[in-house]
Amino acid sequence: MKRETVASIVKAFIALAVIAALAFVIVYQNKDKQLGGEVSVLKNGEGASRPIEGYSVGQTLPFGDKALLLTTNTFMLLDKNGRGQMREVSFSAPRARAAGKYIAAYDGGGKNFVLYKNDSELYDIKTEDDISAATVNENGYAAVACREEGGGTSITVYNDKGKPFYVWNLSSGQFVAMDLSADNTRLCISSISDDPAELRGEITVVRLDSEEKCASCAKEDEVYFDVRINRDYTVMALGSGQLDYYNADGTLRWSLPYDGKTLRCADIDDPDMAVLCYASADSRFFGSSTQVEVINRLGEISAQASFDGLCENLSVNGDSFAASAGKKIFIYNRKCELENEISSNSAVKKMSLLKNGSAFVLSGSGGSIINGREAR
Repeated sequence: MKRETVASIVKAFIALAVIAALAFVIVYQNKDKQLGGEVSVLKNGEGASRPIEGYSVGQTLPFGDKALLLTTNTFMLLDKNGRGQMREVSFSAPRARAAGKYIAAYDGGGKNFVLYKNDSELYDIKTEDDISAATVNENGYAAVACREEGGGTSITVYNDKGKPFYVWNLSSGQFVAMDLSADNTRLCISSISDDPAELRGEITVVRLDSEEKCASCAKEDEVYFDVRINRDYTVMALGSGQLDYYNADGTLRWSLPYDGKTLRCADIDDPDMAVLCYASADSRFFGSSTQVEVINRLGEISAQASFDGLCENLSVNGDSFAASAGKKIFIYNRKCELENEISSNSAVKKMSLLKNGSAFVLSGSGGSIINGREAR
């Protein structure tokens, strides 16, 4: 039943503002940060550094046994010693997604999109409209969502040669997020209904070979600001108030409410687990702390942990994940057993976990590779 009172409309707009702020903190982190101009390698307390030309905006992602560094003018894959070939790029607001051997790099709010295989550029695209988001799957198929001038969002799917072969037009509602299936056959889209009397999050799954909708679902008073489609076409959806798991036909399999807890960081990239980091309920009264939960595909909390400080970054790589709070980095396995606790020289702004247990860190004073096995 639609609620058409003024109070309901005000509530919807307030809810949208709150959710947008939460998505800002957890997913997009669009605010420019001065990250300095050097990459340092710290090992046993000894440091070695080399300069990178000045930059103000940066992103880092785990990439197998390496870490991706993407800035306004630099693309690098850094190994555990901080070495890597520097490539020049031009992004005013650099964003990236990675899968398998592929990296989709794009200009958030701009028109530049580049696909890499490892550190080799495969192709670049100049879009007509501003890019809202982009993603890539492990086969090198990429999807680019653009805001159209007349309203709505156009999503173009490209094959691994950069040839467009499918376009989906979201003519109503607000685009939020998307994901491509591993077999290149399905596109999953999260959006918000544009009905001013009702806040409703919607998920649509379309077949790329037949252009038919094969699944759709909606939930009132919810926004899904991150979605992942698995190999069996089930969908993990990270919502503003809960984590939901949908069957391939769009029916809800299970739902895990946050129960009023404040979600700080989350990662749903792994098909077998989700990692959620909450501000602990007692943080306001007894100091700041973070509660960590690992969720399996059955919707069960399979492991839990906690650490001092509020989580600001989360990075999952293989069977381990790292969370940071202030200058501290906590590295756990899937059972939430603490494997290591290491320190950065300054507050961690962004971070990627390498498979050898080291962490690549962007901080207020620059970047560092911190060896997690030796720098205890």
